[in-house]
Amino acid sequence: MSGRVEFCFDFVSPMSYFAFHRLKEIEARTGCEIDYKPVWLFEVMKQTGNRPPGSIEAKRNFYFADTIRHAKRFDLPWAWNQDFPLNTLHLLRIAEGLRGSSDHVRFIGTCFHHMWGEPKNVADLTITQQFLTDADFDVESLFALSEEPDIQARVAKNTQSAIDRGMFGAPTFFVDGELYFGQDRLDFVEDALTNKAWV
Repeated sequence: MSGRVEFCFDFVSPMSYFAFHRLKEIEARTGCEIDYKPVWLFEVMKQTGNRPPGSIEAKRNFYFADTIRHAKRFDLPWAWNQDFPLNTLHLLRIAEGLRGSSDHVRFIGTCFHHMWGEPKNVADLTITQQFLTDADFDVESLFALSEEPDIQARVAKNTQSAIDRGMFGAPTFFVDGELYFGQDRLDFVEDALTNKAWV
């Protein structure tokens, strides 16, 4: 079994946090390749007219409880980030800039952890600098990546490409051109990887 999963995520998305960890299990079971695609969720929501769950009171109340259920089910550290919503664009650009490097996935995992596992204001560059330093990253070089015009353009391109193919929220997955939305659809993603697609 093999295949490729395009994982379109933003650190600001709680369900992308759960998906990041669940994809590791799917990768182990299927031997698939995971293509981590940072996209700016703010732009996705703006272009598609989508609204965050927290903007609807009943849905917000359900969502808070549901995230706790997911954390317990998947045995992951979890707390609601009190600074939410916040701008993660600088982190998305660094993630894109690290594509192909040995630090790529570790950086993504570190950012997700400090967004949702051990929440911090990741939009604050001083705070970001500290937790990345603690994780043994070369912070100066990472911050430089986020300022490179080519990398900024690549994140914008990732975002627009995903929107053009139907993305309206995060996490979104593409397998063989087919879109799957939400970490609760990862069973369908795995089915697609094992030739059991329900289309």
